[in-house]
Amino acid sequence: MVRCRLFLLLLVGLALAGCGGGPEDVEPQAIDPTLDICPVCKMSIVDMHFAAQLIDSMGNPISFDDIGCMVLYLKRLGPEGSQGVKALYVTDFNMLEWLPAREAYYVQGRINTPMGFGIVACSQEEEAQRLAERTEGKVLTWEEVLEAKLTVGFDPARQAEDKGEQDASEERGEEGIPPAR
Repeated sequence: MVRCRLFLLLLVGLALAGCGGGPEDVEPQAIDPTLDICPVCKMSIVDMHFAAQLIDSMGNPISFDDIGCMVLYLKRLGPEGSQGVKALYVTDFNMLEWLPAREAYYVQGRINTPMGFGIVACSQEEEAQRLAERTEGKVLTWEEVLEAKLTVGFDPARQAEDKGEQDASEERGEEGIPPAR
């Protein structure tokens, strides 16, 4: 476990330090849903609420349809491959604006994201707290997102249903979030 955390922290450091560039050195690029395909799940990126983007050492954007897909991509790169990462961006779930990945507050909860990881980014901690309460989730830092166990189709509600703790008939509201109670 300690080795895993050290690896992930090294991965984050290398990803952000790659070639001496930081998020302020490169800007995220606009995503074209007719052209941009997520390299992890091979899906078109059509919903910006969940999008993420990596800028490589050459300044080329690599776009993802789900924050979890970018995390899996970074894990697959490993520490050496992550040296070629100049910047990481995520989209603010509510404002639809790019944020540097390290500066965002993340919510993992009952949110229908494209690949079912249930993770979204917020620019403000208070906003993340409200969303976490609404989605029966939790607020995470970028480092915690990198350490989180991610599987395609992850759904905390489904895990609770399997344990008989959640009514399987509960409907999901707008943008995949359960209606407020």
